[in-house]
Amino acid sequence: MKSAQVVSRTGVRGRAAVAAARPQSVDAAYLMLEKGGNAVDAAVAAALVAGVVEPMETTLAGSGFMLVGEPGGPVHSVEFGPRAPLAAHETMYEIDEHRQIDRGLGVSVVVGDKNVEGALATGVPATLRGLLDAHERFGSLPRATVMQPAVAVAAEGFPADAYFALEALEHLRALRRDHGASRSFLLEGLPPTPAHLGASTLGTPSQIKQAALAETLNRIAQRGVGEFYGGELGRRFVQTVREQGGILSEQDLISVQTCVMAPRQLRFRDCEVWAPNSPCGALTQLQILQTWMALYPDTPPLDDTPERLEHLAQASWHAFADRYHWLGDPQFVPVPENALISPAYARHLAERIRAGDQPFRYASNEAPWNYFAGRAAHDPWAFNDSTPDSPVKWHPAGSTEPTTGTTHISVIDRNGMSVSLTHTAANHWGAKVVCERTGLLLDAAMGWFNARTNAANSIAGGKRPLANMGPIMLTRQGSPFAAVGAPGGRRIINAVVQIILNLVERKMDAVEACAAPRIDASGTTLLASERLASVLREAPGLSNVVRYVEEQHQGYGYELARPVLAVREADNVAATIDPFSKGYARSMN
Repeated sequence: MKSAQVVSRTGVRGRAAVAAARPQSVDAAYLMLEKGGNAVDAAVAAALVAGVVEPMETTLAGSGFMLVGEPGGPVHSVEFGPRAPLAAHETMYEIDEHRQIDRGLGVSVVVGDKNVEGALATGVPATLRGLLDAHERFGSLPRATVMQPAVAVAAEGFPADAYFALEALEHLRALRRDHGASRSFLLEGLPPTPAHLGASTLGTPSQIKQAALAETLNRIAQRGVGEFYGGELGRRFVQTVREQGGILSEQDLISVQTCVMAPRQLRFRDCEVWAPNSPCGALTQLQILQTWMALYPDTPPLDDTPERLEHLAQASWHAFADRYHWLGDPQFVPVPENALISPAYARHLAERIRAGDQPFRYASNEAPWNYFAGRAAHDPWAFNDSTPDSPVKWHPAGSTEPTTGTTHISVIDRNGMSVSLTHTAANHWGAKVVCERTGLLLDAAMGWFNARTNAANSIAGGKRPLANMGPIMLTRQGSPFAAVGAPGGRRIINAVVQIILNLVERKMDAVEACAAPRIDASGTTLLASERLASVLREAPGLSNVVRYVEEQHQGYGYELARPVLAVREADNVAATIDPFSKGYARSMN
């Protein structure tokens, strides 16, 4: 028998609540609510602060998605997703034929890792525009008020915790290569020292100050986001990118537009699930949910039995086989979007699952994102509303496994307005380059593309890559009741799906839904909470491919993602985060 501590989290409840990864973000949101602001004011303030205090996860020169649920009204999707510069092209990177895998970055392997490190890795920065456009349309407080916490924390600094220091150590060589990144995040070329032995008695952590970023944010707070998109700040940013060998142009920045539209919708049991439209994790999440309903149209299993876990894993593996082959930017390539989430296609997949078809077993000797890039496991076009004039076939020599490096914020205010917001740098520390003229960290959005040619997700100028972000809004009888999301790369998808199952089918409260053991079936290995070991030993189709995740891991483990949610429960709002990772929640009455 093994001894282990029991990990738990209390969560918070009140008339309004917020959950996020860092206390500075949560405090910024809470301050906006105290000032009479709404959920959008709170979420935008928190997201701006996250762009300052989480450079290992996100950047304000990155991309993201935001769902806004009006109280008793419609849900809006605010989309400021990643996009390639106009000058990007299919052969802009040289494939490294001498490495089977890269240095843990989880993307196409190219010479010099130029698709994830350095100025050539950056996509078109959209986060500042997306956040401030959302605030202008849905917020209620002045822009300067909402931006003030981010300006302050950039100028005054924040304490480097153990995760910050370990991330800096892991990527030390790359951070040292760039003068701006080294000055911003290292201390004399070394990782900052956290108070890992106890801040109360054994010293204080190093402070990370970003004066140039504070100046940039203050200027935008006073004059508007046009200072960056078409203004002097944007010209400075582009100048740095070009000097460092990147291809971003001022026209790329001028062309950035935030799309506010009706979200993608799926009826799931007695709820509506709302998700972004752009290429991201959402379509795969909805496909898994639709397949699950086809497997269990009437009475879904509520306990973690071998059959339940095997069906959940197989629903995911079939959806990911489709993801790795068919998904890309539908503005550039044909994508069977309607078919993938149609009831008829779900019934087809359910029949294959019941018959024992396991597509990932064929990819056992090769990464599935490579294997399925040129091989279709299914033909969803037969279930689509319209079919291309000629058969669609991809013949790439390799594909991508999406990266990690993301943050999420969930807020529900006193009036019932709800926000689910995810934004990212596309990789840890983005491209590991900081524009010293503006203090903005470059993202690594080009790493989301397949660096090979002739794939659904291959590179093209102005094209949107297939990202992993998957914020979700749940409504019941027209009213938002849950804002759900997570950081965690491709593992976001499975984590969010299981939170939805826990809330909707298993009737768990917010804390229970987050704490329940999860699996991840997005690669050839099934990752599973160690609490599921006794059950999975009885699942013959899974027992030989499972790897258990210890729940005594470091506070920012990505193995099963890190859900963040806010849920309306009776007369209160509950907010919480994954109990096995570091995060924060706060409520107000």
